[in-house]
Amino acid sequence: MVYGGKPSTGCKNCRQRKIKCDERKPACTQCTNTGRLCPGYTHLFDLVLRDETESVSRKVQRGKRRGLKAVSEAPRTAGQASGQQGTIGTITPSSAIATTASSGLFLPKSFQDSPEQQAVNSFFSTYIVIHRHPYSRRGYLDCLLPLYQNTRHDSLLSLATTAISLAIQGTSPKTRHYRDISPYYFGKALQKTSRAIRDPIESVKDETLMAVLLLSFYERVLAVAEAKQASGVHDTGAVAVVKHRGKENGKSELSARLLLAVQTQVVEHCIQTSAPFEKTSADLDSLRPNTFDNAASRLTSLSASVSDFLAFANPILRNRNEFPSQEQFTTILDYATKVETQLSTWPAGVVDEWWWKPSRTFDNLPSHERNLFAYNRRVDIYHDIWVASIWNSYRSAVLMIQYTVLQTLGMLNPPPLSREAARIVTAINKVQELVDDICGTVPFNLGTKTFGGPADRKEVRYPDDGTTKPSNDYRRSASGLGGWFLMEPLKTAAHAIALREGQQEWILKQIERIQRIYTIRKPIEKPVSSMPSPSCPGGRG
Repeated sequence: MVYGGKPSTGCKNCRQRKIKCDERKPACTQCTNTGRLCPGYTHLFDLVLRDETESVSRKVQRGKRRGLKAVSEAPRTAGQASGQQGTIGTITPSSAIATTASSGLFLPKSFQDSPEQQAVNSFFSTYIVIHRHPYSRRGYLDCLLPLYQNTRHDSLLSLATTAISLAIQGTSPKTRHYRDISPYYFGKALQKTSRAIRDPIESVKDETLMAVLLLSFYERVLAVAEAKQASGVHDTGAVAVVKHRGKENGKSELSARLLLAVQTQVVEHCIQTSAPFEKTSADLDSLRPNTFDNAASRLTSLSASVSDFLAFANPILRNRNEFPSQEQFTTILDYATKVETQLSTWPAGVVDEWWWKPSRTFDNLPSHERNLFAYNRRVDIYHDIWVASIWNSYRSAVLMIQYTVLQTLGMLNPPPLSREAARIVTAINKVQELVDDICGTVPFNLGTKTFGGPADRKEVRYPDDGTTKPSNDYRRSASGLGGWFLMEPLKTAAHAIALREGQQEWILKQIERIQRIYTIRKPIEKPVSSMPSPSCPGGRG
């Protein structure tokens, strides 16, 4: 089962005839007018996960064969050297769980044979069993362990976990062949997903929703690795699963956190693609318990309006056939003011420990190294990687609003000293401030790391407050997640214009550094901004 592009929701007859279906019930107009028997409409889940074509099946099988070959050619582990045989599909998580004294949580025991087991173990130790601020929880990885520790080795959740573990571990130069194995498990997980969402019992389980979220994570990792935009199909699938589960199956805290994770992912995808989110947001808000509220969830709710604003404004501004009217320009600017005002309330609600602090850790580095790792000597430290990521999500959302405002005002070409010209100056200054803040998170997320994949390296330096050394939890999370969390904010910041001289080039070098760290092969193209030129009123020219 794979995603084959944007699915058609029309009846089978209209899809075969390649005509638009009005989807009337019980029969569409096209079938009624031509005397055909309308076969009805495809189930929602079938639209998200459709049957594989023969060509895609062959592709998965080729990936499986490459993975098996890679395993046979890979260096043997200590366990294999002593006569143990590493085999695919032998992970037994329920019997491979041990407690960790530092966290009090359960962690898979150290594995010695197959790449799958080693990848899963590394995935849990790097991404799951790490301390984080409780108010920053809007993702789903911290929900995985209690669901995973009792699952069967051949379950949907186990297969999805193995697929994403291999894909991420495959970003390390020493285990790059793991990435070739991951499509095999991804394909098996998709097949099990298709069966699970049709089962009345399996479809409402938290394990099924978690597996769909992990498949979405897998899609995003591969999209970043190939410098592509993730399709978001598994986000759509997660929404479909949530709606099917209903409110009765979302009352527990874990279920509520999974629901928030779905909402967060879809909001972020809608902002990146300028897709509307209004209807989906209302559906998910109605399912989420009112008692589950923190700074992260509030930002998700507020950011949903940004995607709706972009979905409204961008088609008007990018219409090559019709120049916007004065009324449309005014509507866009008023809409932007309303959304920005709503979003500006978020920082006031965060707790004190969420605010960043300056660090002078890198001041002693040689000037050429300091300039490589920190822009303009700006180094900020946060409570943890997740808090920094949530702040960058906020900044990215505000940047998208400012970019649209500047594009609108640039097309208006207001006269100097006018109110619109003053607003351009305000927007450009705001963009500079937000981009500086994003750049200030780069040292905290990446340290001095330049290669090596998601594993922590002792020689890498990370910033501190001058009194306490960086904790092991922070180092592991920064090594494993820092680059992934930074990629989208840096891409958003790279589209700004009228920045200080050399800042955009520095941002692009940081994106290239992340690509080297995680062995992302395709370099990012230099962004072409749709914003007005620096020669507009208030530009830094």
